[in-house]
Amino acid sequence: KFLKKPMNSEHQVIFCSIAQLRSNKIKKILEIGTFDGTNAFLLSKLFENSKIDTIDLSSKESDFKNFYNRKHNVEKFISDRDNLLLKSNNIKFIEINSVKLTFSQKKYDLIWIDGAHGYPVCCIDIMNSLKLINEKGHIMVDDISLESDVNHRMYYSIAGFDTLKELEKNNIIKLNLFYKRLDANSNCDKKKIKYVALVEKLR
Repeated sequence: KFLKKPMNSEHQVIFCSIAQLRSNKIKKILEIGTFDGTNAFLLSKLFENSKIDTIDLSSKESDFKNFYNRKHNVEKFISDRDNLLLKSNNIKFIEINSVKLTFSQKKYDLIWIDGAHGYPVCCIDIMNSLKLINEKGHIMVDDISLESDVNHRMYYSIAGFDTLKELEKNNIIKLNLFYKRLDANSNCDKKKIKYVALVEKLR
């Protein structure tokens, strides 16, 4: 209804489910990793009465320019992203390295982590989110790999899973994992299966 692109990840379905159950209780949302703005735009429509902070690296940083197929079309990518974000008046885009959320004092009811997937940034994002989430809030983490031959600091890594499992082991969180995609091709190789984590802070 809202987007031209079809849904390609079950995290969008989970967001829709949360909106059906708790849309009036979620007032502040943080998205770590804006990418093309599509997800922030979806959140702005599902949670129309919320304020959404979506953060991403400065376009001047090499990691922004050199990953996710942006190297040869940075200006167009930024223009398309910004134009989409401007279509919703409850989205605030902030250029900042997510590591600096360590200094933030804001609180959120829903946090979506979809930045760098490897060590150390993914671990830092998870720990910062535990500090920033309100009681009974939801933290979701994208692209969780349970096992992988590759540990890439931006793409494939077990960093998120290792961090979440250690937190669960110490009774700091309750962890639920959902398949990111449901088609057979995405789930036939254990080392390539990706999950979306839904996290509840216990203390």
